[in-house]
Amino acid sequence: MSVLVDDALWPWRGALWAHLVSDESVAELHAFAERLGLRRMAFQGDHYDVSADVRERALTLGAQAVRGRELVRRLRSAGLRLDPHDRPGKWVEVWRCSPTGFKPDLMVEVPAPLDGAVSAVDADWGSAEVVVYERPVGSAREVVVVVEDASGVFLSDVALDKVEVWRHDDCRVELLVRIPAVIR
Repeated sequence: MSVLVDDALWPWRGALWAHLVSDESVAELHAFAERLGLRRMAFQGDHYDVSADVRERALTLGAQAVRGRELVRRLRSAGLRLDPHDRPGKWVEVWRCSPTGFKPDLMVEVPAPLDGAVSAVDADWGSAEVVVYERPVGSAREVVVVVEDASGVFLSDVALDKVEVWRHDDCRVELLVRIPAVIR
């Protein structure tokens, strides 16, 4: 395993934060982040920002502690360090559905794979909340549908082509697609 975490030195929102990376692959990093319970939306293109307490859990799960310069050096050596113009932008909420008692009809245009994925989700629609976010990633964009309900969110075992699925404590599902840039 080649998951690395630097020291929690970066102040933000009243806490100190660290960077979690893999010098092996993004897939390895995502798998480790999922074990930590991190949201897929927290991925910053080549790293996750983690609080000091999550950093400690990462070390317990086998992440290797390194200094910040070593982390960046190893990320670059692996070819996984993104140039600033290729890093993701900020997530922007584009649609929200408060609980209605019915499965929501996405009133925004979402990519076809996401529309199909949402139809595979089941929840108590009287209390579930559905939010759609998007962000630029280089010349592409990512779109995510988040379904959250304290009483449980379930996803049928259908094949979801081109959709990343992240489950969190059976109370949240994140369905994400990346849309390549259209070249005209």
